[in-house]
Amino acid sequence: MGSQGKQPPQRVDWHDYFMNIARQVATRSTCDRKHVGAVVVRKRTILSTGYNGS
Repeated sequence: MGSQGKQPPQRVDWHDYFMNIARQVATRSTCDRKHVGAVVVRKRTILSTGYNGS
């Protein structure tokens, strides 16, 4: 069984990758009104993450 005919899965672009992480971080928020997540990135490296709380 070879890998003929199979394409590797498509990768999301960097922007979507980091936005998905920010959305996941937002799930840690303790605020009842708004869930906010943040990811600080420089040169495709995550420097920090954070979320809001009440």
